[in-house]
Amino acid sequence: MNTWPGPENSWDGVGAYFTWAGSSGMLVLISLVSAAICLGVIIAAARHESEVSGKTE
Repeated sequence: MNTWPGPENSWDGVGAYFTWAGSSGMLVLISLVSAAICLGVIIAAARHESEVSGKTE
């Protein structure tokens, strides 16, 4: 049986560093920020493509 990382490197108390992990509000916030970033990239790409296609005609 693999004992790495061993008792001296256990995950006991790690919850103190990730107290936001159980929060549904933080999950919603991260999801909304991610969606806004994706939407911003799509809008910027669409604007750029329409600008470039207008110059080539």
